[in-house]
Amino acid sequence: MTRRPTAGAMAAGGVLCALLLALVLVLLAEAAAAAPSRLPAGKPPAFARACIIRPPDIAPLFPAPAEAAAAPSDAADDGDDGDDDDDDEEETDDEDDVPGLILPGSATCLAITGSVTAGLQYDSYRIPRAGASQPRPSYSWPTTSSLRFETALDLPSGLRVGSAFEMSMRPGGGDPDTILVEEAVVTVGTMTFGLSSSRFSFWTGEEFAFSARLPGRNVGVIAWERDLTERWNLALSLEDPTLATTSSIPVTNGRVPDGVARLTYTQGSLTLHMGGALRDVAGSPHRLGRAGILGATYELPILGSPGEITAQIAGATDAAAYIGSSLDATVVRQVITPGDSSRGFSSVLAARREWTDELASNLFVSRYQITVPLTNAGKGKLRIDRASANLVWTPVDGFKAGLEGSVAWTNVAFSSRALPTSLGGRQLSAQLFIERSF
Repeated sequence: MTRRPTAGAMAAGGVLCALLLALVLVLLAEAAAAAPSRLPAGKPPAFARACIIRPPDIAPLFPAPAEAAAAPSDAADDGDDGDDDDDDEEETDDEDDVPGLILPGSATCLAITGSVTAGLQYDSYRIPRAGASQPRPSYSWPTTSSLRFETALDLPSGLRVGSAFEMSMRPGGGDPDTILVEEAVVTVGTMTFGLSSSRFSFWTGEEFAFSARLPGRNVGVIAWERDLTERWNLALSLEDPTLATTSSIPVTNGRVPDGVARLTYTQGSLTLHMGGALRDVAGSPHRLGRAGILGATYELPILGSPGEITAQIAGATDAAAYIGSSLDATVVRQVITPGDSSRGFSSVLAARREWTDELASNLFVSRYQITVPLTNAGKGKLRIDRASANLVWTPVDGFKAGLEGSVAWTNVAFSSRALPTSLGGRQLSAQLFIERSF
């Protein structure tokens, strides 16, 4: 009997292909950059040198007159170009800058970063459906780690060729720890190919340990992204959620990949995010799934100290994979099946306040609600409400410690479908954590 490849094997094969493609493109680009006919004055360094990987400086499609006359600066800088001190300070303060090394015999900037997070966690459950088997409060020691490799090479023509590969090790909930591939992409100019986060997403909850300890939902992606003007940015992508290697809501293969468009506006302290997604839903007849999102972040003083407020709302019809957080996905995937027709929305309101340079607090409240019109039966409904707050101390770069509390209320009503007794009710959690990044 012939064994058909599983979805996990197909996803792993796709990731492997992406990595092989990344290696081939980077090697070809490096060889082209080092060729004497293409770059007479440039030679690979004979010793390791420091470099910085930063987003490529690509002129907007519709630059202002002053911008059109300005010469673009190098995006991967080795620190030997004679920039003045002011420019160096701006580059150092840029959060997107990643320090790396140019190794001997190479012209590519390589950066290796990672993090390790550990803590003590307390969980308390109250589940009406559990009856006599009500789970008792428990303690655990969750530990997560991640490792990321990133490369960048600027060709003499100005074209940027790069790659990124990130993997993480997550707690298995009583099982052995799980190693996941979170990102495996190749970038050529403004194009991105491989496994990455959806261009639809906005708020990720990375400021909260309960959210950050779960991998974000990734997708197979082919994306194009470009600044339209100084303030407007446009991203267009073809995405395949079935290739996800991290937590995701089950979906079926469509005849064509999902189409996603995102428009971002940035001016001063305001960031505005607008996006839409269309997907082909298998079935008889085929349906058109759709999702939309609107989010904004505004930086402003809160009680006399620096802070920011973020708000987001997203809605979806037959496109459940595009709404909710990673925490919500861990519940939803136990309730719906890939063939379910669904309608739902999710919303988030989050705030941050910096008490001092080292101490900051974050809080958020969210709601996730989805309705499933079951065939020959009544509707099924799932609602998840969450609230979380933390206090984070960051005495030095690369180290932080904090205390976080979270409460979630889950209401599940599926009269015609057998569901795990652990779903529904209230979950109260608290965690004391430390994180070291490099």
